[in-house]
Amino acid sequence: MHEDLVSIIVPVYNVEKFIEKCVKSLMNQSHKDIEIILVDDGSPDQSPEIIDRIAIEDQRVHVIHQQNKGVSAARNAGLQCATGEYVMFVDGDDWVDSDYVAYFLTLVSKNGSLIGMNKNNYSTGKIKTNEERYAVKSETAIEWIYSNEIFVAVWNKIYSRRLLTDNNIRFDPTIWYGEGMLFNIQCLQYVDTVAIGEKSVYRQTFNPDSAMRKFNLKSNLCGIRSLEVQKTIWKKVTPAIERAWEYHRYCFNRSIASGLLESEMVSEYPDLYKDCLHNIRKGIMMPLTRERTIKAKVGWLLYFASPSLMAKRSVSLRRKLLSKNGGGYNLTGSKILMPMYTPNTVQFVGVCA
Repeated sequence: MHEDLVSIIVPVYNVEKFIEKCVKSLMNQSHKDIEIILVDDGSPDQSPEIIDRIAIEDQRVHVIHQQNKGVSAARNAGLQCATGEYVMFVDGDDWVDSDYVAYFLTLVSKNGSLIGMNKNNYSTGKIKTNEERYAVKSETAIEWIYSNEIFVAVWNKIYSRRLLTDNNIRFDPTIWYGEGMLFNIQCLQYVDTVAIGEKSVYRQTFNPDSAMRKFNLKSNLCGIRSLEVQKTIWKKVTPAIERAWEYHRYCFNRSIASGLLESEMVSEYPDLYKDCLHNIRKGIMMPLTRERTIKAKVGWLLYFASPSLMAKRSVSLRRKLLSKNGGGYNLTGSKILMPMYTPNTVQFVGVCA
């Protein structure tokens, strides 16, 4: 294992429009001692040919081709081949600044941490960035992830590979939505402190076809299952973590209800929709006490009063964003089939069920 070598793992699926820009941004890092592991997860577009061509240009680029198994299996394949002291993950439809790797290496080395996480990244929303760097207890980082103060995904973070290997930490291949949160929560059980940065160095592409931007009922239920699994692996737990976890789970009620409305699927799952609204209204004090801004509190009250009106507003805003930013492809992996709703499913929806 090279002391300064950083392994960067990129799952590749249906990202032919974005992958070259992604990989070139990694090849142009100011920190040169890197290995770029591109895992083609059976992508049906031109992505495999593109990454094979790029690999010829730079010996630091390594390509793995495998049958479609999903994003978790793709990242695990990359971990199997990684040899660096540290591991990072980048999504195939995103790109990074030239100091991306150097910034995270400095972050963990100056704070003596095995994990580094960034609060901010470039996206379609307002840009937040500053030079603040500090360390927090792992319990604080766990609470921040559940509270969305740190984004739940594995990109925009750095991990000691020894931490992963010594504790046999891998992605759960049965989880394709919420897999990053589960991975992060698992990692945080084995460290005392986490290095936190707030400088934006990761650039998230607006990809409207990404699984993170398209409602899928099965994905939401998978995300709730991920949360339930996380609770079973807690070694570090505080009342603040429990409250943040409960609120994160509660918010799935709104995610599912809004998704059903926006996708015009309420008639297919009327009982599920009613249960979600019941859970939201029963626990309305939760967002009113946890949300920090007046705008967020008002948003919940408006949703409480008229979910359909808020759903229409969300659709309108999304269409404006789509027309402004254009289209794309998703990278998550295998097709997701919509499950049939059964009465037993509702126990996974919200803490108030």
